[in-house]
Amino acid sequence: MSVSRRIYIIFIISAVWFSGCAIFIPGYKEYSTAKKYFNNGNYDEAVFYVSKSLQKKPANDKALALLELSYPIAVNDHSMIVNTLKAKMSKSKWPELVHQYEALNQLSNEIRKLKPILKLNIAYELDLSIQDYTEQLNEAKPLAADYHYMKALDLSKEPSKKNQKEAAINFKLALRYIPGYMNAQELYEESREAATFTLLIRPFDGNRNITSYIRDQMMMKQSNASKEFLRIINRDQLETILNEQALVQSGITENNYMEIGKLSGADHILSATIVTTFRPVEKIIEKDIKQDKEVVLETEEYVDSAGVTKTKEIKGTVMALVQHHKKSSGAKLSLSYQIIDLNNNRILYNGTLRGQENFFHEWATYEGDKRALNKKFKSLIKRKDKFSPSKDEMLIKIAKSISYQLQRRVAGHYSN
Repeated sequence: MSVSRRIYIIFIISAVWFSGCAIFIPGYKEYSTAKKYFNNGNYDEAVFYVSKSLQKKPANDKALALLELSYPIAVNDHSMIVNTLKAKMSKSKWPELVHQYEALNQLSNEIRKLKPILKLNIAYELDLSIQDYTEQLNEAKPLAADYHYMKALDLSKEPSKKNQKEAAINFKLALRYIPGYMNAQELYEESREAATFTLLIRPFDGNRNITSYIRDQMMMKQSNASKEFLRIINRDQLETILNEQALVQSGITENNYMEIGKLSGADHILSATIVTTFRPVEKIIEKDIKQDKEVVLETEEYVDSAGVTKTKEIKGTVMALVQHHKKSSGAKLSLSYQIIDLNNNRILYNGTLRGQENFFHEWATYEGDKRALNKKFKSLIKRKDKFSPSKDEMLIKIAKSISYQLQRRVAGHYSN
């Protein structure tokens, strides 16, 4: 090996070793993250992460230098935005001003928290000015709440669900700035109710066990995120509609989804088709795989020419025949769905979700001397044959994942 090549290898090994050691230095990870944020122009996050680093290891000159560079830039950036916003006449400036003042307060609080830590541990006086923006926030928050409240009132005059949803969101924003602001909570509830879509889930097409399972999961486990503007008709409500309207006696069932949709007051209908495939268990046996290895068969003692007793190993080759067993199967599930507007039969949303589950197991048996086996087969002979999951077990496992994905997908369609 050439000298230059040897030096290069030593350099690489040293670099890897030192980088590995650096990971275990207190605060190193946070300091490294802070540098990345600083280089990307995110000075707020740079301040927060370098502060975390200094809290873990105050005696870090590089971290101190990064903090004293990042903090003034972050404060200056927010201050410039504040000055620009304050010059505007539009009331829409108030929510953004609240955001800027809150960001400035967070930066100040971080420095306020860090100063005594540095003074106590390394006797360092951090010379960074901090300011309290509580007074500015107290002025801006009511005006931000009023801006969203008045905007919501205008939106709520239009009865469309889209406008009512926007109105509800703005009433909610007003309450976020000032809890209990005027009658925003009451008006939020009214607008939210007017904006809510009612979704009827018709029986899915496909494997009956799987379709029933996924549909029932959709009815029972609606996420909190989607509940704000989406009401899913559950099975109990369906049965109530059928019984109250005496529809069962007239021959109408859940499958008459258009009729049920109208009677339930549904706005949209979710339908889906599920296609499943199953690959039955396939067994493969690799027979009579030859294994051999030279091993110590025995030892014997002898006396050398100097009269010393010694031990001699007697080696020989041992052999074995291995039967390598493999077993595999698999299942796939594809769900294609669409959500239709019951008023005009227009397709609003559609998509496809796919999942699969595979089973694989291998083991081995042998005849002959166990010592002849390689590492892999020594491990495999410890295993035994085991039953593969049934078709229904595999499909249900996929269905659990698909039902969760479908819940998230539908929630996304109706979320903010």
